[in-house]
Amino acid sequence: MIRAEDEYLHRAPDVAQGLWSDNFWLSICDREADVFGVNHVHASTNRGYARFGTMLVIDGVPQPWANKAPLAERGRFARLTEGHMTYTVVRPLEEIRVEFDGPKYGFDLRYSGRFPVFDYADSIGGNPLSGAMYYGGHYEQGLHCRGEFEVRGGPRPGRRAIDSFAHRDHSWTFRFSSETAWDIPPLAPPASLGHFWPSIQLADSHLNAFGWMNPDFAPPIPGAPRVGGFLSDARGSRPIRDCTCEVRLEADGRSAMSFRYAFTLPDGERIHVRTGRKYAQTVNGLMRGENDAECTMDCHEGFFDFEVEETGERGYGCAEYSIMPPSPRWRY
Repeated sequence: MIRAEDEYLHRAPDVAQGLWSDNFWLSICDREADVFGVNHVHASTNRGYARFGTMLVIDGVPQPWANKAPLAERGRFARLTEGHMTYTVVRPLEEIRVEFDGPKYGFDLRYSGRFPVFDYADSIGGNPLSGAMYYGGHYEQGLHCRGEFEVRGGPRPGRRAIDSFAHRDHSWTFRFSSETAWDIPPLAPPASLGHFWPSIQLADSHLNAFGWMNPDFAPPIPGAPRVGGFLSDARGSRPIRDCTCEVRLEADGRSAMSFRYAFTLPDGERIHVRTGRKYAQTVNGLMRGENDAECTMDCHEGFFDFEVEETGERGYGCAEYSIMPPSPRWRY
């Protein structure tokens, strides 16, 4: 059961040895404003620091920004900030505010819930990301994002309105706390294919799933369910039964050209959702452990139009996926 207190920071378990963190992820997917990407905060209460990032593509040009700052907050907070980016819980489980004032752009965005939050522990079989010493909790929510965005450079400087569907997740976890291998050899498909995680925003519903693109891939947590996710609509947010993914990669073997998903919905109905136009893609999203120089995961965020094949219903959103191992691994 997700509670209002879960909107804030979580104390590391007493057995904590490695990096424990709350992770806040919120998307932007505004086709009219031509702004796509993710706002992210990675806050570690047992290490006392937080990473803030805006992984955005504006007018087709990647414009990421990131900073790291001491973290004094524990548990409930008035706001999280490092001076440029600020994260505020306006109404727990209902509304989040994210503000940013940077050199190339700034914004003030309100994320309001279109549907109730979904606790990933309620996935059929349980949370596919759970396991001993791994996840404390994880919930997600379909949102509406509104606000003002100011571009301070490039060919189209000036203010523009943001008004689009969006998605968020919040997890508290030991993710990236384990020591990595000394050397990681490159992998070719299908061995390189990691997870898939689409956020499909339709006019009256929201679909999400977590699974593995390579059906032969052994999840990093033995015994964990292979699939999780949910459908949100007028009846609330409830778990899907299954989802599989077909991906077509570009010649580089890492960039996704398109996806086709097969969902089994809560009532057993089976539908297929395919991607249409691709608007933007970001990668990595501050997937770091305690070594700031090492990228531990290539987490791609592709922004697409979507179409339900059986009904013709159209929407848009984010198609996240990972390619293994990260390349380049070292970023310094």
